[in-house]
Amino acid sequence: MEAVKAGDAGPGPTANGRLQPAGGSSGPHARRNAVVLLHLTVFIWGWTGILGKWIEQSALHIVYVRCAIACAGLAVVALWMRRSLSPRTPDLGRYLLTGLIILAHWITFYLSIKVGSASVAVACLSTGAFFTALITPYWTKERVSRFELLLGAVVIAALLLIFGLETRYREGILLGTVSALLSAWFNVVNGRLVQRGDAVRIGFYELLGAGAVLGIWLAVQRDLPPPLWTMPASDIAGHLVLGLICTTFAFTAGIHVLKQLTPFTVILTVNLEPVYTILIALLLWPESERMHPGSYAGIGLILACITVNGWRQRQLQAKVVKPQSLAHG
Repeated sequence: MEAVKAGDAGPGPTANGRLQPAGGSSGPHARRNAVVLLHLTVFIWGWTGILGKWIEQSALHIVYVRCAIACAGLAVVALWMRRSLSPRTPDLGRYLLTGLIILAHWITFYLSIKVGSASVAVACLSTGAFFTALITPYWTKERVSRFELLLGAVVIAALLLIFGLETRYREGILLGTVSALLSAWFNVVNGRLVQRGDAVRIGFYELLGAGAVLGIWLAVQRDLPPPLWTMPASDIAGHLVLGLICTTFAFTAGIHVLKQLTPFTVILTVNLEPVYTILIALLLWPESERMHPGSYAGIGLILACITVNGWRQRQLQAKVVKPQSLAHG
């Protein structure tokens, strides 16, 4: 649903349908299983950008169908996990409004893929961690870290390098960067909401609000997508995988994984997502997805900065971990 760390309250959803790690300890066998599940989940997330290009529909249609399928999937998960979806919560309005940020994030992400490429979109989205580091102090009243500002400047320089080299994808780069900013905004807001709400209920109402608003807009424009069963077989498969596996399953798996592993382990592993997406995209569309060699150096620099920042956070051994984007759409 496009990594994040919250407070001590437990895991919560992010803009890509992902969760915020709460950390925790467990036996070696359980931890080993959680590591395997985490790598599987990150590999699945790597397909969200691929499916955005695979599905031959507009970005708005992709987002609308994803919201509908994922929302239905989370309702089933809530029944299975015996989680309440009762709307009786003082934060319901905040859930629905936060869903609008998710909506804007997903729309800009898939537009970035449509006008640019899947590789460009995930490269830009990986900068969400540093946008989060810059936004968070305005919400928490904390001092902005000079170290994170320095790394953020390096990330921006890497983005400018990619922007200068990939002249044919400049519109996609701009949209991908806006998507990363929206992802960071969502993560900071959700980091507050998850401290006093259930992860599944929050995710359900955020996607419900996003889908309802987009559905009304498409209805007014007389541009609602056709029923799922009337679409081409490739689009049906793409939508089901995106909604059920990449969103609902990954969300549910995250509830288990993020209770077993430390935030540091999660953040480092999630850095593999853009790598997976870029490699898969090059295998499927070698011509349209190939970028300038310097662009790959820029992407590597961004991932290196995220890794260094994760290492530093671990060294600081902070009791409350700042929200950071588990990047992607």
